[in-house]
Amino acid sequence: MAVTKAELIKKIDEAIYSEDTAVSIYTKHIKTAVFWSGLNPEIREHIRIELGILEKESMRHKNLLEDLKKKIEKDERNVF
Repeated sequence: MAVTKAELIKKIDEAIYSEDTAVSIYTKHIKTAVFWSGLNPEIREHIRIELGILEKESMRHKNLLEDLKKKIEKDERNVF
């Protein structure tokens, strides 16, 4: 099934938006919940580390999506 350049770029923009918003919102809420949870410090630290990894991977994924978008925009084809 083919997709037009405009449709593909729109989907990539949606994915970039999700990386920008969803991960940061969830991370903030989880950090707050963990802070007030009463969990032992070792578990809280483990969660903090894992959330940091998630944030870094989200940023890396966003950068890959932005690079992909640039390549598609430069491509002369209109159908992918």
